[in-house]
Amino acid sequence: MKTKITYLFLILPFLTFAQGPWEFNTASNSEGWTVSQGSAGAAGILNATGTAIEYTTITGSSATSRNPTFTKTSANIDANANNQIEVRIKNGSAASYLRLTTTIGTVLNTYNCVITTADADYRIYTFTLTSSGTVSALSLEFKLNDGTTSGNNYVPQTAPSTVGTVISIDYVRPRNFVAPIQNTYNFDSTTEGFTTLTRATAVQASESSRGTLMVNCNTASVNNGKVSLSPIVFRVEGTNRYAHITLKNTSNNTLFQLNGKVASVLTAFNPVQNYTTSDANYKTYDFDLTTWDNGSQFPELNFGVKTTWLATATYEIGNIVISGNTYCKNISGANSISPAVPQTDTTNWVVCDATGAVAPAAGAILGGALNINPLTNSVYVDSIVFDNIVPLATADFGNTNNTISLYPNPAKEVLNISSSNNITKIEVYDMQGRNVVSNNNSTNVNIAAIGKGAYIVKVVQENGNIVSKQFIKE
Repeated sequence: MKTKITYLFLILPFLTFAQGPWEFNTASNSEGWTVSQGSAGAAGILNATGTAIEYTTITGSSATSRNPTFTKTSANIDANANNQIEVRIKNGSAASYLRLTTTIGTVLNTYNCVITTADADYRIYTFTLTSSGTVSALSLEFKLNDGTTSGNNYVPQTAPSTVGTVISIDYVRPRNFVAPIQNTYNFDSTTEGFTTLTRATAVQASESSRGTLMVNCNTASVNNGKVSLSPIVFRVEGTNRYAHITLKNTSNNTLFQLNGKVASVLTAFNPVQNYTTSDANYKTYDFDLTTWDNGSQFPELNFGVKTTWLATATYEIGNIVISGNTYCKNISGANSISPAVPQTDTTNWVVCDATGAVAPAAGAILGGALNINPLTNSVYVDSIVFDNIVPLATADFGNTNNTISLYPNPAKEVLNISSSNNITKIEVYDMQGRNVVSNNNSTNVNIAAIGKGAYIVKVVQENGNIVSKQFIKE
């Protein structure tokens, strides 16, 4: 018996016990949670009341008091069995953004949500984990919502001061959650889960007697506005290989993409049809999703201005391009040197407005190409359908009745096209939707100057048909 007990004590140190939920129901017991604030991570005063753990905001500079952070260093959560973290918080402070950080091995993963301020009651916030493994450490950081995914620093003494206000956490609960599958969205009465917003707003609204999801870009930024399906509401089944989105774009923003996971990496898909602006009527855009992952998908609608700058093009002094939603004017006659882009390359480019004015009255800003007037930049999404019905415009993708063939594929210098009808125009697009090469009245196109990767060739035939097909440049 003594020998068996000895072995048990030898084994115990190597066992990892899953922890949580943390209910904080014992007075003076913070259950291993600590609080810090400021860039130096100075320890804060954490009070366990018997029903919650509390932190009282303090005075100090950004270096000493910013972003109160609750941390559990020995969380040991099995993220495979528990894919969500639910927290119940009463936020008496002015912090308006909550960041959950998980540590899995040496990898940090962050999840963000907008929170209410000056709460009189507790509110529940839920984070869905996207990485598997054991979460060794967990932290909750209180910041300011500035429309970006990173948030801004919350400093309690910054006017208006919220020093002395209290942040209370009632519980932190790991849990397992699987969102129900929904593949059709009509927006007749709600946003139907399209509530995860980045530099955008999205509300249910009626337009032309239709129930729609009204989307607006609301932040001038080099990055696009995004509206995605919340993983705590619905999920789309990845075995659906096509999407059909009916909308009316009343803005002058020229880029629209659907983002989904390919090999677990968020990837942009472009509509087969040309995305139009200042629409008077609704239009359906089809997306070929044959390369996205099986399993659960949480699609993201991506809005912005299509980049006109090409890394391979030659520009003259005074030429104006759009790069990263930003107007830029060439000042050298040379293009940017990789990996620089015009909006950050002060040697060859200067940020300007649409007319080329370097210092317009409102100030030259990144994101100047975005129309962010909430009265005029709405996109009204009437419906989104995910299915396996091949639209006519994409019939060449996997359809046995192909009307064009490409050779060689992969190709190095010249892509040849065999067509059942005479060809009037050939356009090559990269996976970001940018036209990189064109040719008229020919059966081939020179692709030697473009980089390696996947591209879409769009062939306009003499009879008016437009056929698209993917190829690889090697």
